[in-house]
Amino acid sequence: MFKNLRTSTKLFILCSMFIILVGVTTYGLVAEKQIAITFARKELVGNQYLTVLRGVYAAILTRRPRDEPAAQQSESADRILKALSRAESDLGGLLQTAELERALAATLRELWSSKVEDENTDTLILDALAKARNLALRIGDDSNLTLDPDLDTYYLQNIVVVMLPTFLDQIGEMQALVRAAAAAGMTAGEDRVRLLVLDGLLRSTADGIRSNLEAGYRGQADGSLKQALHRVYATMNETTDSYLARMRTSVADGASDGLDASAFASGYASVVGNAIDAWSTAQTELDRLLRQRISGLRGKLFYSLMLIGVLGSLSILVAVMTHRHIVRPLERLEGIARTVRETKNYNLRIDHHNNDEIGRLAVAFNGMLSELAAAREREMSEHSEAARVSRLTTMGAMTASIAHEINQPLAAIVANGNAGLRWLANASPDLDEVCASLKRIVSDGHRASQVIGSIRAMFKKDSQERADVSLNDLVHEVTALVQAEIQSRRVTLKTELLQELPPVVADRVQLRQVFLNLMVNAIEAMGSVTHRARLLRVKSEIHEPDGVLITVQDSGIGIGPTEMERIFDAFFTTKSDGMGMGLAICRSIIEAHGGRLWASPGTPHGSVFYFVLPSGRVSGK
Repeated sequence: MFKNLRTSTKLFILCSMFIILVGVTTYGLVAEKQIAITFARKELVGNQYLTVLRGVYAAILTRRPRDEPAAQQSESADRILKALSRAESDLGGLLQTAELERALAATLRELWSSKVEDENTDTLILDALAKARNLALRIGDDSNLTLDPDLDTYYLQNIVVVMLPTFLDQIGEMQALVRAAAAAGMTAGEDRVRLLVLDGLLRSTADGIRSNLEAGYRGQADGSLKQALHRVYATMNETTDSYLARMRTSVADGASDGLDASAFASGYASVVGNAIDAWSTAQTELDRLLRQRISGLRGKLFYSLMLIGVLGSLSILVAVMTHRHIVRPLERLEGIARTVRETKNYNLRIDHHNNDEIGRLAVAFNGMLSELAAAREREMSEHSEAARVSRLTTMGAMTASIAHEINQPLAAIVANGNAGLRWLANASPDLDEVCASLKRIVSDGHRASQVIGSIRAMFKKDSQERADVSLNDLVHEVTALVQAEIQSRRVTLKTELLQELPPVVADRVQLRQVFLNLMVNAIEAMGSVTHRARLLRVKSEIHEPDGVLITVQDSGIGIGPTEMERIFDAFFTTKSDGMGMGLAICRSIIEAHGGRLWASPGTPHGSVFYFVLPSGRVSGK
């Protein structure tokens, strides 16, 4: 079925499939980029939540607002708790952190409550740090921060979500153990072991942070991440190493009077402060990288859509040009071929001069039409020549026959006339012989008349050879014969043929000669017309009561009144090269068929020839 569709329909289907393909591809591209952008935006939400949680860590580890005056303590606690609650209400809708946030908030309220005794503070601090760490891990999981495989931010996200909260949790636990050991005089070996274990854990965590930073630096070709983080993390590592070295030294000395907690307070505060600053800087860089990624995704999406749009526009332009330079020429070629098939006008040409396949096809098609037109002209020329030769042969045969048949009666008439003259020339004329000669002359004259009648009968078709003839078909047949003449003389042919025209009983060859003679005369009569249209009109209609009327009208120079009376006479012609036999023969043929042929002046120009034939059919049909 597809192969039978028009070329324009096939092109439309192809363009539709292309548009659908582009649409599906564009939808997939937009959906993919939108998923990546949504993923990164959710990470931004998690990073914002961690910013609030970082403030909570700072408050817990620096013993604020517990160490502040009562008025400031209440105001600071309320501010931190409100910030945590607001972060949960604004950002927690995308995360499943409500339960952990409530548990942390309850612990913080208890920690910062004035009812808490000093000996229970470290326990609450450790509990709050554990819950804050759990909240940080949940934020990282639900906001995709721990699931993002992008190397630009992977290691930095691991530091922000996992390692720094773990580091602060461990440093807080160590300081709590220092305070406990200082209060107890560090008499128990278990405290030394725990401090050494925490020392190892802190060093391992700090090494992990350094390793992740180095990996993150390698993922940033422009060096911006290292430039922003190197100094602050180097400071954090220095203070941490100093704090841990001092701690290890104190534990190794094993002083019997215990540890001096106040001696470690400044180092602890420096470590916590530097860790919070490092965390803040890492979050700032993470926020920048995430926004940069979102901007890059939007840019890539924009350029991809723009590229698709440009390619789509170019494809549509190519489709339009294809329709213009392929489909339309093919439609024109099809129209020319259909017109040639219907009209048999081989002088038509397709106007297409490109050097593509259609252009070469048009050249071949035009060449074929030229050959067909030349063949038609040769055929018409040969037909005209054959008809002329046939007429000359017929006339020669008729002339020879007339000369042969009439020669003897004429010779007899001459001989009898001479004899009669001799008898009259005698001194005493013999009137009887003269009378006999005159009788023989009369007899020879009747004989010559009989010879002419027999010759005329020979050239008349017998009624038994006639058949049913459609005059409309004869008009089409003769029109095809004179088509080349019509085109060469720029004549417009108009036919008005009655569809239900009854047939006539006639000799088809003789009637065709009548049509041919009348139409050729009409075309030649318009040869000198230059200031008006050359119109040849052929009409068929019913002529009451039982006849068929044919009208042949031209827009030529017409026939004068005096000439109109003689145009059907033999050997009378208005043409310089005419013989004056055509119309006479036509009238003879029409009259031999029981019809009538006559002419009248045309209105407003030219002349009109009419002939009527009786309608009917051959007996028995």
